[in-house]
Amino acid sequence: MSGIPRSGITRELLRLLQPPTPRRARLLSERIAPALAEVGRTHRGRPVDEVFTALAEVVTAAGGTPDATALREFADQVEAGQNPFD
Repeated sequence: MSGIPRSGITRELLRLLQPPTPRRARLLSERIAPALAEVGRTHRGRPVDEVFTALAEVVTAAGGTPDATALREFADQVEAGQNPFD
């Protein structure tokens, strides 16, 4: 079933139905997920360098070290009008 594409609403419902896990909540990726999704929404279609900078700022502001390769891939998707964080 994991290969079946899910709508954003379905993914969000599944996320909300997951029991809270303190260990997972402490993960940087979990803490910054809403901010990354917001960058994906607000920067859709903008130049890749601008998107990359915004994504890197989110990671840095949360105390993380940006992974340039991963952020560049995400920035390419956002520039193309997709939001990989939704």
